[in-house]
Amino acid sequence: MVLKDKIMVGAIIGLLADAVKLIFNYLAYLLGFTNVVFWQITATRFLEKEVLHTPAAYLIGGAADVTVSAGLGVAFFLFVHYVGGRDYLWFKGIGFGMFVWVALFSTLLGQSVQAKLPQTASGILVTLGAHFVFGLGLAFFTSLLYNFAGEKEPEKKQHNLHRFIPLPAKKVTDNNDVEHTDEPNKLIMKKPVKLKQLKNIVKIKSNKD
Repeated sequence: MVLKDKIMVGAIIGLLADAVKLIFNYLAYLLGFTNVVFWQITATRFLEKEVLHTPAAYLIGGAADVTVSAGLGVAFFLFVHYVGGRDYLWFKGIGFGMFVWVALFSTLLGQSVQAKLPQTASGILVTLGAHFVFGLGLAFFTSLLYNFAGEKEPEKKQHNLHRFIPLPAKKVTDNNDVEHTDEPNKLIMKKPVKLKQLKNIVKIKSNKD
């Protein structure tokens, strides 16, 4: 029941992972590794340089960041649930986070950020680390939710071409393909025999009598 609404679940996972990313970014800001917080960076797509340090910039950047993070959470959860499976979930989360970092800062935000909020090498490394943590958060909260829901991953069908298939038991026959029955004078031929083989069979039978 917990995982019934996949869109809502994915959005929650994305928001939780985004909270971890923002905490990492803010700690780096307090320690002096970067001179801006992440919401200022996202606001560069909407506002001019002069207003990026105002409360309106934080509000607009926060709304954009939360919306994008919720959408990324949905995309990651649907990918894991329907396509990728939960194997190597941590690597998938990190890879997803790194892909988002490259896609955002090399295309959508790259020129805007450098023109309006020039970043030092340490500031760029902070954004990389934030998205690394974001990917870990996606993997962690996805795994946590599956464990909480108690939902097991569907077992994969194994196609084994060398399976052992038991055969039904056969009646014991002698080397001449003759089946012996309870009737002493009755022989059942399992397959056609040549005249010479038939003579040998009759001879063997007469010796037994």
